[in-house]
Amino acid sequence: MRKFLTLLTLIVVAVGISSCSSDDKPETGLSAKIDGVSKKFINVTVTEEEYDEYSDYIVTAIQSDDPSKSIQISLGKDFIGTESIYYIQYFDGENYYDLSSPGIVSNVTESSNTKVKATFSGILVSDVGMGNVAVTDGTIDVKP
Repeated sequence: MRKFLTLLTLIVVAVGISSCSSDDKPETGLSAKIDGVSKKFINVTVTEEEYDEYSDYIVTAIQSDDPSKSIQISLGKDFIGTESIYYIQYFDGENYYDLSSPGIVSNVTESSNTKVKATFSGILVSDVGMGNVAVTDGTIDVKP
């Protein structure tokens, strides 16, 4: 009986360990669909800009499949909700596309010294008449 219980315990532990995979980890970093195509961004940096009465975070990242392309997102530090992200800029290697609030659809759920977590989307416009870029399903989950 003791061998059976030991064997049963080992089987339960083995099944528990094997059921955990790296796919179970939540996605972190920065990603978005650019004109409907899913893109991941690397080398994500979060810079704090301090002012007299408040601070902002500037999140910048390089597109993983093309290092000439980048994204920048500006939001209020310690300010959560749908109005925290106030500026998004995407550089496609040749042109800049940007959008300021209130045209940004976003929801910041964390913005602190330990984590920035948000969703975002919007239609970014070129300031030199080169058209628009649709940014959808954007997610940020990074540590400052």
